[in-house]
Amino acid sequence: MLRSLGYSFVGLFGICLFTSCVKDPITGKQTFVLIEESEEIAIGREVATDVDKSMGLYVDRDLTDYVERLGENLANRSERPHLPWQFRIIDSPVANAFALPGGYIYLTRGLLGYMTSEAALVGILGHEIGHVTARHHVEALSKQQLARFGIGIGGIFSSRINSFANAFNSGLGLLFLKFGRDAERESDSLAVQYLLSNGYDPNEIISVLNRLEKISGTTEGVPSWLSTHPTSSGRIDAILEQLRNMDVVQAGLSLKSEAYLKHIDGLVFGENPREGFMRGSRFHHPNLKFQIDYPQGWTVRNTPEIVYVVEPDGGGIIQLTHSITSSDVTPLIHGQRFFQKNNMEYGTGEQLRGGPFPIYRAPFRKSTRTQVFYGQGGFILDGVNAYEIIGLTRLPLDSRYRSLFNAVIESFDRLRNQKDLAIQPLFIRIVEIEESMTLEQVFRQKEMDRELFNDAAMLNNLSLSELISPGDLVKILTRGLT
Repeated sequence: MLRSLGYSFVGLFGICLFTSCVKDPITGKQTFVLIEESEEIAIGREVATDVDKSMGLYVDRDLTDYVERLGENLANRSERPHLPWQFRIIDSPVANAFALPGGYIYLTRGLLGYMTSEAALVGILGHEIGHVTARHHVEALSKQQLARFGIGIGGIFSSRINSFANAFNSGLGLLFLKFGRDAERESDSLAVQYLLSNGYDPNEIISVLNRLEKISGTTEGVPSWLSTHPTSSGRIDAILEQLRNMDVVQAGLSLKSEAYLKHIDGLVFGENPREGFMRGSRFHHPNLKFQIDYPQGWTVRNTPEIVYVVEPDGGGIIQLTHSITSSDVTPLIHGQRFFQKNNMEYGTGEQLRGGPFPIYRAPFRKSTRTQVFYGQGGFILDGVNAYEIIGLTRLPLDSRYRSLFNAVIESFDRLRNQKDLAIQPLFIRIVEIEESMTLEQVFRQKEMDRELFNDAAMLNNLSLSELISPGDLVKILTRGLT
């Protein structure tokens, strides 16, 4: 959900035409780029602000501090220590890590759950730091600029989401930026060097790459590792050759598995139903204590900022947003302010009730540069919690869509089912094994649900028949932290 970056290509091209060759901080060779370092940092900062907001950060101060400490230690010893490095954890079950220009590094909690050592974490951080120190973003964007002569840099990325124009335009183009084979191998090589210089076993990066190919997936608009880091056996072969050429001595190199596992004890695994989940065509939100019915067969996408619901053929879109307002505001006033703020023409509305909530509902029209949308808006207040339900279509609102949008608005209700209100996500817990047994026996001893065995085995990077020794630490999955 990015605001327009607003750079002028013509001005940028005119300036950089004479200053486009800079020294590569890794190779020392002159390389052709159209983006200066200050602009690189500005782009990264702009995108990072929207990543934090639209994707949501994982709330665990101890784990975040741990990742930041390791990342900053690597960055400070890298080829570009002066950058404003930042290291963050995204609250997503997808396994991925990515870097933004200027030193903004992100890992998902999904990825953290699958790693088993501090060396693995340092290897991934090192790989992403490598993309930044080698200026891979800058090189890729420079090539795109040349290929799109006459288009501003803001056109390379989607502008901030215009919810009334394209509900699935995430605007996070940099997250889906694919680097070429040479760039990925260069980052792998740098990761190996960073691991060795900090006393970690570099073979762990190979283990991580192998594991990521098995668990790659996508959800909630967050790209997976494979979608942003194309892999091949050649990458692993290149790492092995690098290690042979460096004549690495394994003695003294560490994994620090115990330190890592203790830091992820209590990490959420998979989707977090506390932030909203579907059952049939009904969406439940335990944290905010509401429920709402969506049209059968429509696709629901739940993000930290907006719940999007899209008709299979794309003809209709419904979005639900939440905001905080003052206790003296009415649904009518809130709705009118919303329409005015978003430059929407609205007609005569009506006030009604949905369950225990007062509602203001009105038809509207929204004009963009290329087309006009028509729709129905519903505005609901629950104390200081305000909800905006916007249903829209590209054609003038007919009776079918009007009836459909009204039904969704009127279905908004208090979530009362105690089981739904109390639902908890799965958590990764770390347990120490006291006697020799197989991994499957560990899971049975800890009374894990049988349906979780395969997921938990993948988290441990072990087979269910693998023998666990006394004193070993194992990840198990529990519903709740108690």
